[in-house]
Order: sequence, then structure tokens, then C-alpha cells
Amino acid sequence: MAKKNDPDVIDKERQVLELRRSGSTFDSIARTLGYAGPQGAHEAFKRALRRTLQQPADEIRQMEVDRLDRLQRAAWTNAMSGNPKAIQTVLKIMDRRAKLLGLDAPQRLQQEVTVYEGGTDIDREVQRLADLLATSGGFTADMAEPVSED
Repeated sequence: MAKKNDPDVIDKERQVLELRRSGSTFDSIARTLGYAGPQGAHEAFKRALRRTLQQPADEIRQMEVDRLDRLQRAAWTNAMSGNPKAIQTVLKIMDRRAKLLGLDAPQRLQQEVTVYEGGTDIDREVQRLADLLATSGGFTADMAEPVSED
């Protein structure tokens, strides 16, 4: 098995990047470069991206943005004419671009958490809930017996 710093492995990973940049699928890359399957080509692609400097990855990202721009231009006129299929296509392209560039702001979640420390807080809360139930007529304050109506 070749070591990951082997010049032949590095060269092969560079070829994976180039083939992917040209639009080749991982299946095609695997056949061309002799990987057992598309997963092997994909793993080599990920290793190559990690190995390379950020600049080549930025170039690939820019290339994808350019592709998305061309696709959007091709569908734009029909979308602006009201063609529903073209509108959906443009929206999907815009969504993909936003994900690729990280334009979508993270969703903000707000949670309310009640923390009880020690037995007295829990006991107080249990008593409060028992009192609420008792005033609603469903249970006694000690929550042991249902309130009888006879």
C-alpha cells in the first residue's frame, strides 16, 4: 500500500482534482485513474483538498460559482417570463450558490431551560404543580387520591 506522502499518490490526487474540476464524475475518475470505485475517487478528492493550499480549493469553489452563474443566465429569461419550471430551476441554483458560499445565516434557536439544584427546588415545584392540579378540581393537593364529587 502506498504512503499518503508518496509523490505518486500526490500526483494521482492532483489528477483527481483536475478531472473533478473539468466536471468528471467520481465514477468516471475511478475508471480513468484505476480506483476500485467512485468512493475511492471521492476519498482521494477529499484528501487532495485537505492536502492542497486553500487557494486551489477557492479556485474550485469559484469555478462552481461560475457554472451556477451560467446556468442561471440560461434559465433567467424564461423564469422572468413566468415559466414555473424555469422559476424553480433558478431558485434551486440560487439555493445551491448560497450553500456553496455560506450565505445562509445560521438559524437562531431559543430554548428555555429550567434547572433545579437540590431537593428543595424540586419539592417546591412538585408542590406548585400539585396545588395547580388541586385548584383545577382534578386531584387533591397531595396528588394521592382523585377528588370525589359525592
